Amino acid sequence: MITHLVLFRLKPGVAADDPRIIRLQAAMAALPQRIGSIRQWEFGANITADAQAWDFGLRAGFDTQDALFAYFDHPAHTPVLEQWNDVAELAFADFQT
Repeated sequence: MITHLVLFRLKPGVAADDPRIIRLQAAMAALPQRIGSIRQWEFGANITADAQAWDFGLRAGFDTQDALFAYFDHPAHTPVLEQWNDVAELAFADFQT
């Protein structure tokens, strides 16, 4: 199993209740139904009030590295990623579990 972790930090001036963020949360919830290579999916807003905490987190699981790469290039994933890049800073790590 390959685990894909992503942290999302909203850019200055973008709030969690921004309509773009609301739409992105719905788009994130829909990705597992649209991308068959996703085996595990957990996405949510940070609940810890700390200046160093990021605003959202994702943990996704894939059977193989090829399945992860297929997710990266999937036509359902690409526009969601582009929209996140408009409103947030992203950091990620992929590792074998």
